[in-house]
Amino acid sequence: MPDYTKLPIVLINNYLWDLASGSVSGQSAVASAVWKTSNYTYRPFYPVSENLAPESTTMPYVLYDYMLELPNDTFWPINCERAVYSIVGDIPQIFYVKNFIYENLKKFDKSAQDVNNHIKDSEINFKFIKVSQGNFIADEKRIDSYKPKYITSLILYYDYTK
Repeated sequence: MPDYTKLPIVLINNYLWDLASGSVSGQSAVASAVWKTSNYTYRPFYPVSENLAPESTTMPYVLYDYMLELPNDTFWPINCERAVYSIVGDIPQIFYVKNFIYENLKKFDKSAQDVNNHIKDSEINFKFIKVSQGNFIADEKRIDSYKPKYITSLILYYDYTK
């Protein structure tokens, strides 16, 4: 029986944080100008609501939500999901973090293989990961509920088997 508490989006989040902090084999930590990982007690990926973020004073951080999608046609063994990353923080850090995530998840099956190689999970095997920008730069401004922070977003698409 599959483990229903193991969420693929959390595995992707963990990979990105490990990559940023230099915990991925063969990779060095991302420059502190991009994301100063030593400032965080927790991994700064929080589900859905800023109110659930245990450390929302340390920025930038990522709020995420995901949605299950129907498999293609009748081929049900491939699970499809879509997620939204809302990156919250100061400018220019939100742009740097957005670029970091985009560059590491835009490579389709290569991105999926990179995540698989790092997580080494026997239950979940990513087949495909891609990312696109969720809005235009002109839309990335202070939003009332996030003042005085700024927000930008990315959309992830990923397929996996379980």
